[in-house]
Amino acid sequence: MSLRFSLKKTFPGFDTSVELAAEQELMVLFGPSGAGKSLVLKMVSGIIKPDAGTVSVDGETVFDSSSCIDAPIRKRKIGYLLQDYALFPHMTVRENIAYGVSRADKARTDSLVKELIEVMRLSGLEKRYPHEVSGGQKQRAALARTLAAGPRILLLDEPFSALDFQVREKLRADLVNIHRLFPVTTVLVTHDLEEAFMLGTRIAVINNGRFEQVGSREDVFYRPATRNVARFLGVRNIFDGRVSKIRDEEVEMDTPGLGAIKTHAPKRLGLSAGGPVTFCIRPEEILVIRPDRPPGRVADNVVEGVILSTTGKGSTHILYLGAGSGVVLKIELPNFVVRKLDLKEGKRIKVALKKENIWIIP
Repeated sequence: MSLRFSLKKTFPGFDTSVELAAEQELMVLFGPSGAGKSLVLKMVSGIIKPDAGTVSVDGETVFDSSSCIDAPIRKRKIGYLLQDYALFPHMTVRENIAYGVSRADKARTDSLVKELIEVMRLSGLEKRYPHEVSGGQKQRAALARTLAAGPRILLLDEPFSALDFQVREKLRADLVNIHRLFPVTTVLVTHDLEEAFMLGTRIAVINNGRFEQVGSREDVFYRPATRNVARFLGVRNIFDGRVSKIRDEEVEMDTPGLGAIKTHAPKRLGLSAGGPVTFCIRPEEILVIRPDRPPGRVADNVVEGVILSTTGKGSTHILYLGAGSGVVLKIELPNFVVRKLDLKEGKRIKVALKKENIWIIP
């Protein structure tokens, strides 16, 4: 199944104009609160009518403003799962799941419901009512009910945001497995960076009602197309400078506080000596140079500075390194590295920004 849409909608103080194509994949819509993520899903599903545009599902047009086509929600066969579960409180888990299945073939209905109960790890809970199961179990039951209806497209609007961390982590893994077993074209909305990276085969970054970048997980995370995308995806280390030298596809940039920084840049970027340039590097891609070892392959782009602060973050530590001229580098390191190198506030260290880890923002 495939999903294609090109939609426009205007509200007082906000307008959106989006275009996207998704195949049989798990696509993530990522962006800050108020960017228009949920609005996109509601327009695709038919809950909100766009001002203009088209929506097609597996080649069938279900909305076309110019041709006055606007298929009812029930006929679009688009499953829409919200974060509040929306289970029927007077029905058991099994009855909720079976609700959306056609009753034409009882044997098939029983078989499908049984399969979904097993896949969703709900065995033993079939006769319980929604108030008798946990939040994670409710969400799995709601997802099973949505899949039981046989949707052509599955829309998930921040389905795990109301759950605690451990439950969310398990449900993310469940969703990957469920998508493998039921390969429905799926679009998931989230503002959780970890969730986007874990689930998205492709990621569409939305800001102010526009897609700023659509691409593979690796492209979006490590090769952001705009400063906003870099910022939303936690790059943080975003710097401006000027091109000082260009040789083939190697560029040297002069950046206050960092000095001369070299990286690779394709000619299509159209950089020129003396021109402005913006580049970035992810916090986890910055290497700390051990004082007892020569720099070796990381002789380029060595920056020296003082650790301004350190903050624990579960299995990693965040370091802020003052590099001069007010420039601060954000560095993320595993805890064992921080302990082994005794990295603490006030210590002077050297770090390397490897050429292949630096990305020039077009």
